[in-house]
Amino acid sequence: MNDFFLTKGNMPDLITQIQNELEKESPLKVSVGTAHTGKWGMAKLWRMWMDSTAKFMAKNGVTMPLMLTAEGVIHGTRMFNSEDAHELFTHQWLGCDDEGNRLSWSKAGHSGMRAADRGERFNALARHEVWAIDKGLVLFKPREGEYFKLGQEQEK
Repeated sequence: MNDFFLTKGNMPDLITQIQNELEKESPLKVSVGTAHTGKWGMAKLWRMWMDSTAKFMAKNGVTMPLMLTAEGVIHGTRMFNSEDAHELFTHQWLGCDDEGNRLSWSKAGHSGMRAADRGERFNALARHEVWAIDKGLVLFKPREGEYFKLGQEQEK
């Protein structure tokens, strides 16, 4: 049986998987621990990519509204920045867990958010890299970084 990340929302799936494994082989060894969030390398890479992404989007005319009326009319705009990119793409690529909690790049969840584990962070970076390639944006990817090394492991 492989590692399985358990949340309140996927407990029935885990129980079913354990029952299936027990039918094949018994006894099973089950270990419980917290999910590993990885090192700061992927979070730093994410922030660096968000800076590059924001500059790319701003150069291509993306702006943010200063104010919206109740009817949805925009009053004024400002330049799209790296914090806007972080919020936009964190929502787009990390999303929420099974319980509806937004995933976060922090080491420990806060403000109703759960810290994304290493696999979730890797997937968000990979999805953003594909998006950037599609748009013609070149993103720096250090060879000694955690993201690069995990990508190499996945390709084996």
